[in-house]
Amino acid sequence: MSLDEEDTVDDLLAMSANDPVDVKSVTEDAVEISAVTHRGRVRKINEDQYAVVRRTRAGVVLASSLPSSDLTHPDRTAWLMCVADGLGGEVSGEVASATATKAMLEFASEMSSWVMQPAENLELDIQKRVAMYSQAIKRDLRDQANKNAELDGMATTLTAAYIYGDSAVVVNVGDSRSYLVGADGIRQITRDHTVAQDLLDAGVPTESTRAYGNVLTRCFGTDGEPVPVDVFHIKLKVNDRILLCSDGLSDLVIDAEIAAVIADSKSTADACETLVSAALLAGGRDNITVVLARMLESMHPHPLDGLHAGIDSKTDSGAVTKV
Repeated sequence: MSLDEEDTVDDLLAMSANDPVDVKSVTEDAVEISAVTHRGRVRKINEDQYAVVRRTRAGVVLASSLPSSDLTHPDRTAWLMCVADGLGGEVSGEVASATATKAMLEFASEMSSWVMQPAENLELDIQKRVAMYSQAIKRDLRDQANKNAELDGMATTLTAAYIYGDSAVVVNVGDSRSYLVGADGIRQITRDHTVAQDLLDAGVPTESTRAYGNVLTRCFGTDGEPVPVDVFHIKLKVNDRILLCSDGLSDLVIDAEIAAVIADSKSTADACETLVSAALLAGGRDNITVVLARMLESMHPHPLDGLHAGIDSKTDSGAVTKV
C-alpha cells in the first residue's frame, strides 16, 4: 500500500465526509461479525454487495409426560456471509452483484438443511448443493438479462462462508477472496480465478502477470454456461477469523498488512474500518468490501463432527481442505 505525495489524512477525510466508512457489527453467541462496503475514491457508484445471515433451527416442546430435565433440545445456529463484486458497467455490475447476493439469501434456509440434518456423505452433499446454488444464480442473472437487454453481458464474482459450530464451508467464483487469520498468521483460502493466477501457477514471474490481475477466468454471467465453484472445508479454533473481501482491498493492501491490522484491532468493527481506510489511503481505485468474523470462546463443536472425519483425513496441511 502507498500514499500519494499530495494526499494527506485531512484531505482524505474531507473527500469522504459525504461517503463515510459505515461498519455494521453484531456479536452473537459464538461469533462476532462486522461488515462494510465503500465506493472508494474513483468509482462513481458501488458495484459490490455483501450480506450476513443467521440461520437457527430450534425445537420447542409444548407438552410431554417426560420430566423437564429430559426435555433439553439445544438450538442449532449457523451464519452465512457473502461478498459479490459486479462487472459489466456501472448499472449492470450493480445489478449482477445484487442478483447473486439475493440468490444466496433466498437459498440460505435450504443451505441450513445439510448443516442441521446432513446426508450420510457430507462431502458429496456439499458438492451437490453448491452446484444447485450456482445454477440458481446463473438462472437469475439470465432472467434479468432477458427482461432488460442492457444487462446482457453483466457478471459478478462471489465468495461466501457458511459457519456452523467449529467448522465452515467456503465457496468461491472469481477474484473476491476468503482468508483464514489465526495464531499462525494469514492464509488465503480461495484461489483467484484470473489469468494472472493461471500464469503464476505456470511459473511465470510475478512482474509479468500484473497486467492480467483483473482478467477473470471464472465468474457468474448471463451466458448460461455452467460455472465450476471451488469449495473448501475449514476447521476453526477460538479467535480464528474468517475474512471475505472484494479485490478493492486485496489489490491494494498486502496480506501481511491485512493480518497485522486484524491482529492489532480490538474488534472486528475496528479491523473493518482500518482495512477500508488503508485501501483508501492506497488509492481506493475500486469499490472496497470487507466482512470479518471472529470465533468466540463460546463456540461449540457441531454434531457434524463425526461426518467431518472423511474430509479432515484428506487435509495435507493447515486447517483448510478443498472439497
